[in-house]
Amino acid sequence: MGSSVIAMSLGGLLAASSFEPLGFRVAAPVAMALLWWGIQRESRSRAPVLGLCFGLAYMLPLLWWLDESIGTAAWLALGTAQALFLAIASLGIRVVRDVPAAPLWGGLIWVSAETIRSSWPLGGMPWGRLGVTALDSPWEPALAHLGIAGTSLLVATTGFGVAHLVLLPRRVMVLWLVIPMTIGLVAATLPFRVPSVGSARVAVVQGGVPGDGTDLVAHHRAVTRNHLAATQRLATSLTAQGRSVDLVVWPENATALDPAGDPALSEAIGDAAVAVDAPVLVGAIVDGPRPEQAFNRGVLWSSDGIPVDSYTKAHPVPFGEYIPWRPIIGDRFSRFEEIPRDMLPGSGQVPLQVNGVPVADAICFDVAYDDVLPAQVRRGAHVAVVQTSNATFTGTAQPAQQFEITRARAVELGRDVVVASTNGVSGFISADGSVRARNQSRGTEVLIETVQLRAGLTPAVRFEQQRTLVIVGGAMVALLLAAWRYAASRRARRASDPA
Repeated sequence: MGSSVIAMSLGGLLAASSFEPLGFRVAAPVAMALLWWGIQRESRSRAPVLGLCFGLAYMLPLLWWLDESIGTAAWLALGTAQALFLAIASLGIRVVRDVPAAPLWGGLIWVSAETIRSSWPLGGMPWGRLGVTALDSPWEPALAHLGIAGTSLLVATTGFGVAHLVLLPRRVMVLWLVIPMTIGLVAATLPFRVPSVGSARVAVVQGGVPGDGTDLVAHHRAVTRNHLAATQRLATSLTAQGRSVDLVVWPENATALDPAGDPALSEAIGDAAVAVDAPVLVGAIVDGPRPEQAFNRGVLWSSDGIPVDSYTKAHPVPFGEYIPWRPIIGDRFSRFEEIPRDMLPGSGQVPLQVNGVPVADAICFDVAYDDVLPAQVRRGAHVAVVQTSNATFTGTAQPAQQFEITRARAVELGRDVVVASTNGVSGFISADGSVRARNQSRGTEVLIETVQLRAGLTPAVRFEQQRTLVIVGGAMVALLLAAWRYAASRRARRASDPA
């Protein structure tokens, strides 16, 4: 078992290296091949242990930014929890070894585990999904056809198939290796393009965070002043050039105060919108229905200086933006005192209307969830915006990983994506995943680009719900087939037993 443990640990490290900051994309299918090779050589009882070794070597390095930004306990707890999902998946992958087309069934089980851990418990953690590793590779166009989940299936099945070919006779395996390779080739050579129906000129205002950039709360008033001043300077510059923009985007937490409860702040934001003569989308913390509750919102001010629409973050971060079971555990850890109010979730389904143009909005981690931007695109959004505040994670790999997920999402949606961050990675991403512009510093910057407005749906967005049903349903079918074959073999052994 020692060699298998080594293979699992190496495989997990390779899987982690396929994401930012290394971005060694080819490592993802190789990691899957090592996982298959190690699991299938050992007994079923050992599969979860090996899967846990793989998962720990995968998730702990991938989520290392938690240790640097929030604390060792949070990093170990979340990394281990994610690894446990992979341990369970590994048992399922071992169980279906003898079912025909085993690599495909194994891939369905792997992606089902990705799907479950991305939504449960407490909203899940959609980091480390294999489909994201298709970026900057020949498989990148597959994201528009298959989505992040379907591309994960492609990567996992290919890696499993290669390893299966090594372990079993070629004649048993060849078709189940050729099929995923063919799908990948077709997806790579037939990129899906959503037609453009116009364009818009968008400005991103990144205000920056004083000090070392990590403590936004302590400097929240300065952060708001930075955004107001930068927007006023933008207005002066546009007037001097005789140019205009169609939308100005501020990041999440551009103001930690509710503008509705602060007339001076509301007036200042309105004046900035009037000065720039364009709608301004402001990331704001808005008071909730009770003093201990709040909303994390993108509030849209019209060019007349009036708030006219808003989007509420659909996936607040547990233990970061709200405390689960606060009456039970809320006073047991001093760090929770930094979170005096619980953020309430929004639905995340309806795009904003910006002068008649539907705009999909996501706030920070929302971009990694399948029920936010895709849902708004299905409801007609022509372009997407991500407002984020990664100040807590300054100096870690988290901003780069989130930007990487956003690029994958752009290809999946077939939409240009505008990213506004307080001091992390701000930029413009084209619908093909390429980066058209990004910030050069963590300080105050303004970026202006023309984005394409697109109508129509990629297959990935159009068939998202059906794809999820097929993946999870396929995994269940695989386990049922394995159970049926196992029961049949036991009956056959009992029938042939002379006793």
